[in-house]
Amino acid sequence: MRQGLLRTTEAQFAAGATRVLPAHLDGKWYASWEQAKASIEALPMQKFRAALFTAHLMGGCAMGEDPKQSVVRSDGRHHELANLSVLDGSVFPTSSGANPQLSIYGMTAKNATALARALGGKLEAA
Repeated sequence: MRQGLLRTTEAQFAAGATRVLPAHLDGKWYASWEQAKASIEALPMQKFRAALFTAHLMGGCAMGEDPKQSVVRSDGRHHELANLSVLDGSVFPTSSGANPQLSIYGMTAKNATALARALGGKLEAA
């Protein structure tokens, strides 16, 4: 856990961050890599003090028409596996930084309806 905090903090400063707050209950805002490194090395690694979490995870299963650059087509169907469709936020190129609920719902409703039709399903109007 400590190595994770050190490496992510170092990467943020290397990318140009002017302040970094590690995900630890005792962590503070640090204005330099040197200050952060010394403080993180002294943080207690005890249960419930360091946080592991994620929210609105997206990306990892890119959507697109080119199988060399994506996993699924724009309709969510896998490029190579005929019976696999991906209808969730993993088809986004990356995290949007906002709650994706409505975007995922709209995309999934559209692609699930198209998949049902392609499989011969009869759809009734809502």
